[in-house]
Amino acid sequence: MNLNSIPAFQDNYIWVLNDETGRCLIVDPGEAAPVLKAITDNRWHPEAILLTHHHNDHVGGVADLCKQFPNLVVYGPQETINKGATKIVADGDKIALLGQQFQVFATPGHTLGHICFYSAPYLFCGDTLFSGGCGRLFEGTAAPDVSIVTEN
Repeated sequence: MNLNSIPAFQDNYIWVLNDETGRCLIVDPGEAAPVLKAITDNRWHPEAILLTHHHNDHVGGVADLCKQFPNLVVYGPQETINKGATKIVADGDKIALLGQQFQVFATPGHTLGHICFYSAPYLFCGDTLFSGGCGRLFEGTAAPDVSIVTEN
């Protein structure tokens, strides 16, 4: 597997994970043009899009990508249903893509429905974590959700 970063806007990245055959998945495509260029340049074959939340800098390119690749499955939380998601996922769901099993984790705070996708060693966390700290809390709070804490 290869993890590729595609610069977007002035301060964002769109992530593309591809296997040795060129099949790929696209994570949080805020704009389509740089992704379409990378797909052409690398001869990738998109199979899915993963969306972590509903903000336009993460979903703005979905419609144009789906026009170019109408068979793409777009996975995302409920809040992305009007942003192009075709398969709604939630905390605890598992998705098999590119021979990897991705676990979905709810990470509300930046948005109420924000999720992350994890398949070791890859964590696609949207705007939950940054190299310098955590994401802005727009819709939630920093209070822990004790309903998801389990005791052993």
